[in-house]
Amino acid sequence: MTTVALLHGLGGAAATMAPLAEVLSQHGVSTTSLTLPGHGGTEHDLASATWQQWLAAVPEADVLVGQSMGATLALAAAAARGNTVRGVVAINPALADADAAEGLEWQHSRGLEWLDAPDGDGDSDAAAPQRIPMTAVLQMVHGAMTLDPATVTVPVVLAIGALDDTADPWALDDFAARLGGEVSRLDLPGSGHVATSGPDLQLLVEPIRRLVARME
Repeated sequence: MTTVALLHGLGGAAATMAPLAEVLSQHGVSTTSLTLPGHGGTEHDLASATWQQWLAAVPEADVLVGQSMGATLALAAAAARGNTVRGVVAINPALADADAAEGLEWQHSRGLEWLDAPDGDGDSDAAAPQRIPMTAVLQMVHGAMTLDPATVTVPVVLAIGALDDTADPWALDDFAARLGGEVSRLDLPGSGHVATSGPDLQLLVEPIRRLVARME
């Protein structure tokens, strides 16, 4: 039986992915999800968590479905684990470059300790805190920078929210072009960053079902 794991984003929790898990279950797809290290507790718990801890916590599964940082972790796990991961659905993946990292480090050095969580552009995530520790943001950014798209050779569905104002469309297109395997794009016209809580939830079902069917 094909196994499917769901990965939430920075500041979220397993509950963030619950709407997607429920709708997939209605279509016969069983999933597992978890709350990543440092999440689901206090802001200070999250402040001390690391990218390495998050990546190590990604479950073993045939298909990884991640949102935001969870999408980047899914891609990184696919790159690191070879044939163990057989497909990825990356929803609004968190990408980063040296300029972004430098800007955040400069702000942190000037005393900025917290960033406001993304508002979701109309989506909602009751599990997410209102602010994110800068240390956790930097962990995510530096972790994302270690991901070489060419090393991801499994099929990838790249789901993009049209109302997501946290991602650079050019960077996403460039990232997709550099992936090392088959890639297909899914546009989510009514969704912001937290697409699993947005109006396009049903649009995510069929691509995931198709990917799972290929593994049967």
